[in-house]
Amino acid sequence: MSGLFKFELFKEMPWKWALWWVLLPNLAIVAMWPVGGPSMATPMFLCGIFAMIAAQQPHRVIRMGAMLGIFLTVLAVYVTKSFNIGLKNIIHVDQYVGELSPAQSPEYVAAGVILLISMGLALHFGSRTHKFVSRQQYVMAFAAVALLVNVDTLATEGTRGSYKAVAPAGTPIDSAILQNGINPQSIAAKNLIVIVVESWGVPNNDFDQSIDRAVWDTSQLQQRYTASRGISEYYGSTTNAEVRELCGVWADHNSFDFDNSHCLPERFREAGFSATAYHSFNSEFFSRWEWYPKLGFESSHFEESLRADGAHFCDGVFAGACDVDVPAVFGKDLKNSKSERNFVYWLTLNAHLPVASDEVLGTENCTLGDADWRDSYPMLCRSYRVHELVADSIFKEIMSDDFPESDILIVGDHMPPFFPRAIRSRFDAAHVPWIYLQNREALERKAAASSQHAP
Repeated sequence: MSGLFKFELFKEMPWKWALWWVLLPNLAIVAMWPVGGPSMATPMFLCGIFAMIAAQQPHRVIRMGAMLGIFLTVLAVYVTKSFNIGLKNIIHVDQYVGELSPAQSPEYVAAGVILLISMGLALHFGSRTHKFVSRQQYVMAFAAVALLVNVDTLATEGTRGSYKAVAPAGTPIDSAILQNGINPQSIAAKNLIVIVVESWGVPNNDFDQSIDRAVWDTSQLQQRYTASRGISEYYGSTTNAEVRELCGVWADHNSFDFDNSHCLPERFREAGFSATAYHSFNSEFFSRWEWYPKLGFESSHFEESLRADGAHFCDGVFAGACDVDVPAVFGKDLKNSKSERNFVYWLTLNAHLPVASDEVLGTENCTLGDADWRDSYPMLCRSYRVHELVADSIFKEIMSDDFPESDILIVGDHMPPFFPRAIRSRFDAAHVPWIYLQNREALERKAAASSQHAP
């Protein structure tokens, strides 16, 4: 009798509803399961329950509107989760998507095609599905939603800990600035340069660590600088990293109170430093034109002004000024600065994923690692190659004979947000690396001054 009941209940499954209202809105996500991606269990469940209600509405226009809302919600949540953007910022996801150049990424193009086809089919056929006619159909509809949620939970289990948008309440703040005790009084050199490197993470295996060490090899700098290394905790995306390092709090550009802040650039200005920011992308993205001055920067240089100063254009998912040209720009500005002491901040751009094979970007022929590794992880190789080019440009500039006396802090913003779990799992999911270069002459001068004042 029990088996017969289960069979009869199974016959009540609203298959067309499950196809058009549950599977199709999540098809692009399901397609990513073998590769990777964040867990979508909660939005899948909530959208599934909403779909059960929406499909019963009498007017087709209402059903179509509900279907469109489900698609947009799923897309927005997936984007925010994938890039460690807090869910509170979901209303701003249009800013992020609007600045993308998806044609530069075959992965984004494929996902977009799947999404558009799924949406078209679901809007056409889903709005025509019949209403549920029995309690058993509601039960089986709920079962279909639960099945999708559980499979998603299992499929994304391997990388679940690497998606961390928000720090848990009470988490002590950590940053490279704080670990090194950097403040206006601690800096021995005349200038401080803080560089936040896009998608620079901590490899968790010996092979990748050796590549990262070679990319950021500081042995060539030892004549002029002492070098120390470490790692610091991170949460969220790039703007979280900016607020973390410059203001010493866990927040992002939407949740932080810039109007009542007292961040590092302002503190350095109060100590007599000039404060200048550089970013290779446009100023409108995340409204940096608005809150950079509130951090204390007297002037900010974005893509347009950097290119006017000689930086080339680099295409990509986020197209802007070529990072490799920026050190020469801020080096020239430092040499021409009217201020005796300067605080310089630079946020890089070109390592935004996915990194394409591009001649101008310098990624068309990655030779890092060995042949087997390059064949297995071509996108990872290109990511390291971008960092290698950035590191080379920084080191070349700061080692030039006429480069002004400076201390330089270089820190990652977040781990590279690779979709494939085979690559994502090669990184420490909780930390980013940093390198602190201190000018030797300035340190010796400070030590000599301290010894003279010692009792």
